[in-house]
Amino acid sequence: MTPAFALAHVFLPNLVKLKGAATIQGVIERREKFFFDQVWNQAHITHAPFLHSETRDVYRIGVIDLPAPKEMGEAFFAAVVAKASDPGFNKFFLLEHDYVLATKSDRTLVTERDGQRHTKHFDGPVLSGNKETDAKAFVEMLMETIVPTRVNQPTERKW
Repeated sequence: MTPAFALAHVFLPNLVKLKGAATIQGVIERREKFFFDQVWNQAHITHAPFLHSETRDVYRIGVIDLPAPKEMGEAFFAAVVAKASDPGFNKFFLLEHDYVLATKSDRTLVTERDGQRHTKHFDGPVLSGNKETDAKAFVEMLMETIVPTRVNQPTERKW
């Protein structure tokens, strides 16, 4: 387990669990980067995070950029989703680095952490290198898991 992997999959989810999604979301909205210093120190990583927040209907979304991934499973971004009307609602998403052996190419993957459960949802956006643009694209993708807009066509059965 690399320090960047531990940061994304252990330290940040634990921080959200201990402090609560609404608290973390408030920190991100106020752009209080110093709040995350303890987490970077715990992972032995030096990082000045980019913070982005959005409100979508009843959802408050906070995005934190992470150190550039070097290995599979390390993440580009982490996102915390809180619901204004429900303090118990919280979700933690990652935009992970992945490698596709069949095409020998890199891709991003939208995943969700919930305790020990790690759910891989679908391919993430292609990153542009602009943190603001990439954070917004990540929010668009993770909202698909919360409020789905795609219609999945049933597969045709041949009897």
